[in-house]
Amino acid sequence: MLRVDFYLLSQATADARWLAMCRLSQKVLQTGQRLFIQAENEADAQSCDEWLWTFKAESFLPHHRLGDGAFIDAPILIGLTTPAQADGVLLNLSTRQPKGLAQFSRVLEVISNEEVPKQQGRLRWRYYQQQGFILEKHDL
Repeated sequence: MLRVDFYLLSQATADARWLAMCRLSQKVLQTGQRLFIQAENEADAQSCDEWLWTFKAESFLPHHRLGDGAFIDAPILIGLTTPAQADGVLLNLSTRQPKGLAQFSRVLEVISNEEVPKQQGRLRWRYYQQQGFILEKHDL
């Protein structure tokens, strides 16, 4: 059964969202799993890429932004839609319902403390609930 964790941010800043993405990505990698990050748009995908490079001064989180040169099978993939190569954990930073959920063992939803993302998050919560998935909520 697919588990879906909603991470509700207490702040409405972009930095809070990117920091949460980096921390969750690091936790996923520490468990030995692969991660696909679904970004809202190309600008967000670029920001994900930059934050993963600079998250910690002493290291970086190995990743590849889909469409940025030849495909690299990195532990973290970043894109706008789910590629066939993705598996493990899906981290959704977009307001869209992710596709290809059968490829994943877990979904992480990061919800900004703004009205539109919260409304879209509620719709996805109901969708996941209707599918019978295991749902958890975490306040950050």
